[in-house]
Amino acid sequence: MERESRRSFHRTVLGSLAAYGLIDLVARHDAFADAVKPLVHAWMADLGTLCRDLKDQKLKDTDFQAKLEDLYRRVSLAELVSLVELDRLTKDLKYPAKGAANLAVDLSKVDGLPKGLAFGKQIFAMNKGRSVVPHGHDNMSTGFIILRGTFSGKHYDRVEDRADHYLIRPTIDHAFRPGDCSTVSDHKDNVHWFKAEADGAAIFNIHVMGYNRENPKTAARVYVDPDGEKVAGGLIVAKKITSRQCHEKYG
Repeated sequence: MERESRRSFHRTVLGSLAAYGLIDLVARHDAFADAVKPLVHAWMADLGTLCRDLKDQKLKDTDFQAKLEDLYRRVSLAELVSLVELDRLTKDLKYPAKGAANLAVDLSKVDGLPKGLAFGKQIFAMNKGRSVVPHGHDNMSTGFIILRGTFSGKHYDRVEDRADHYLIRPTIDHAFRPGDCSTVSDHKDNVHWFKAEADGAAIFNIHVMGYNRENPKTAARVYVDPDGEKVAGGLIVAKKITSRQCHEKYG
């Protein structure tokens, strides 16, 4: 009796879907999803190859930046959001009072990606007024793409390293919207800072560590205060600060 009731229920539901033409809609949606899935997987495989080429020093870091930004511009943002499961990761997220939440991304089910990736990856998620605080990198090349929300984004070149500060030069300063991207290397746009202008904002990030064999420093973040004295040549005296100090002021 229970089995027959279920069959009756299924016949009723399917009949209703057919009456409204929804079976065809569902089928076409599934077919579309199946067709698009290999595309975003192929895109991710291209990303893996590009990062491996940088790690193996088959191209310069500034060339890597240009190629990565081109790759980011060609991705289907909706499919990338789906692939990294942004909705699931942020559904019950408790956003931090300062700075951004750092969310792990699982790419183990992506066809075409090797098990040993040449890049790290994560999502930074934050509410309005919170930031990926101003910082640079040593021996690390990274790339951001905005998944959700609008950000005030700034980049700087680190021109000179001194005992207690860097001399930095502003290079980028504009609004970043979904699909917009930027990159960092030892040689270009080395300091970045993104401040969310809406709740629930999110950024996808990849990073290649230890790629520059000419740089003896260990791959790491360096925190700076861009609110420093402006000096000759359009430079800013950016004091070296700790992560805690940076998050207290800019988080």
